[in-house]
Amino acid sequence: MDRNIRFRLATATAFVLAVTALTVPLAAQYKPNIVFSMGYESSQSESETGAVKLSDPFAGTTWLLVEIESMDDSIGTVKPTDPSLYTMRLNADGTVNMRLNCNRANGNWSAEPGDNPNSGRFGFGPVAATRALCPPPSLDERVASDASFVRSYLLKEGRLYLSLMADGGIYVWEPQTDEPFQTKPDANLEAAIVQASPDYTREVVQVGGGGLARYIYGQVDLNDDGRDEVFVYLLGSIFCGTGGCNLLLFTDRDDGFSLVNSFPISRLPVIVTDDRSKGWSDLVRLESGGGVEPSYVRHSFDGERYVKQERMPADTVPEGREYLTGDFTFQDGIPLEPPK
Repeated sequence: MDRNIRFRLATATAFVLAVTALTVPLAAQYKPNIVFSMGYESSQSESETGAVKLSDPFAGTTWLLVEIESMDDSIGTVKPTDPSLYTMRLNADGTVNMRLNCNRANGNWSAEPGDNPNSGRFGFGPVAATRALCPPPSLDERVASDASFVRSYLLKEGRLYLSLMADGGIYVWEPQTDEPFQTKPDANLEAAIVQASPDYTREVVQVGGGGLARYIYGQVDLNDDGRDEVFVYLLGSIFCGTGGCNLLLFTDRDDGFSLVNSFPISRLPVIVTDDRSKGWSDLVRLESGGGVEPSYVRHSFDGERYVKQERMPADTVPEGREYLTGDFTFQDGIPLEPPK
């Protein structure tokens, strides 16, 4: 990090008032000439923007932890081995959800820009984290502990720099714009997939000649309970047709994964929107092929499962965060063994 950034962060920290136990977004408003979204800027006049909540530059954004800068050169910079294991979701309602390696943390956040909206005050309220023992090396305890000492922010070149009080260090975050698929086998998840797919038997695999099916998956907390739901996309002749493949949604419970929904013949990615129904994020998926006109289908949660609400033309991609993104082939999937 260059000295100019350090100087600005240190200066901002010096005059920021100590902020403790922040529980709601600040209610004051300002009229900036720059409006930020995920760290990118667009010029607008004061008359165009009007009154904007102070939390707006960050509301609804998700960030990956890329490094922790120490102000002591003898300590240097610490980088997570896998930034995707350390994420921070700043929700528009003033709550924050963090993934800290194998643990999860939830709390509150608030921000207030200074004369320049690129920098200002930033703070977390009490952050409650789970206490699983993550495999080393892990930064989960350090991040959870340091959260209460964050006092200021700086947005520069798409990165978010969160400075700790008393020159305690700087957390550097990058915006996360999508969620790629995962291909690490999960025995518990596979057991749930097989249970939810009674037609997938060893006889079908052997007689049908299609070989083992495969799957990819992605995780997202759809109801802000601190535990991830899991999207599973099944690959193979038994699960796929000309219009796509089967998409399953599971929730993670103490006794294992439980099926929430099965969405037949879907295409990727899955879009998770900011709209909510019964406390769960609305979902949008693409249907196309098989002689059907391409369209997006929006689903909302009715208290037990997701139900179809409307179809939308496929010429415009709906707003939201995309999951199970990226290019993949059948060979990229995880082999799925049928029950014995």
